[in-house]
Amino acid sequence: MKHAPGVFCCLILAACGGEGEQGPQDLPFAGGRLDGALDGISAGVEGEGFSPAATQAESSKPKQRVDKETGLPLVTWNDLRLPDERVDDLVDALLYPESYSEEEKAFPTYIAELDGQEVIIEGFMIPLEWEGERVLNFMLVGDMLACCFGGAPEPDAWIDVKMNGEGAEYFVQLPILVRGIIHIEGLDDGTGYAAGCYTMQATSIELSE
Repeated sequence: MKHAPGVFCCLILAACGGEGEQGPQDLPFAGGRLDGALDGISAGVEGEGFSPAATQAESSKPKQRVDKETGLPLVTWNDLRLPDERVDDLVDALLYPESYSEEEKAFPTYIAELDGQEVIIEGFMIPLEWEGERVLNFMLVGDMLACCFGGAPEPDAWIDVKMNGEGAEYFVQLPILVRGIIHIEGLDDGTGYAAGCYTMQATSIELSE
């Protein structure tokens, strides 16, 4: 896969806390991993959580968790994890489909089925675009430490989220629940290098309990 870690890391570091960062800064640090995303959520769920251990075979499908109140799928970062041996080709193929066969471009079925669905996912907000003190566009990541303090996240470990309406409150390094429609879509770093594969049009955000 084409990589440009220097360019992408600069963007992330600026969003995480570089000079000139906008928005309120009075909330305490509460970063960490969300490999077991949604395990601590008070909302009722149906079904068992997907085990974070081991990259699964493409033919396997995680057991889906469902929010009892809304009936929406509760997606975890493990649900979005691509097979290690295919992640480079899959992400590149979204940007340059003409260079790959249909088989090489095919996402695992259990991930492809999420495309276009309204879901709920837990993560951390890294603002990218502001209007006043409202966040219009942000990166949603499952591991704040790996992103802000360890370099760019893997392509399948973040979502480019755009908010509907007037934007969202900025939750500084605190876990949030984001509701919206997720898509599989090629993302580059602005110079043609593949950087991600998920986008979301979000309708609501709340602090995760």
